[in-house]
Amino acid sequence: MKWIMGLLLPTLFTLLAAITLAVKPKPNSIWGYRTLRSMSDEKIWYFANRTWAISTILASLLFCAPAVCLFNAFIKDVLTVVLLDLSAAFIAMFAAIFITQALIRRKFGKKQ
Repeated sequence: MKWIMGLLLPTLFTLLAAITLAVKPKPNSIWGYRTLRSMSDEKIWYFANRTWAISTILASLLFCAPAVCLFNAFIKDVLTVVLLDLSAAFIAMFAAIFITQALIRRKFGKKQ
């Protein structure tokens, strides 16, 4: 049970990122990597969505999967494991956002 709970959020983030990568949504206010900067230009929008999707998938695979395995192997309390797994998923998501913002700034420069 705790394995399923621990992998639920990283799996959801990875699934959303894979859908974003496959569908390539047009600029909109509902779906995609929506920031003022990404919505200001279509080139930035597509670059940001692709970068965020790839970063999210990699962060989930490289960070969340080992964390879930370690937490589940060594910690017996289900609530503690689930909370640690959720923390790992959110840290991976924030890492993907940070990477995306840094790459936008590197490719397109600082916003004027």
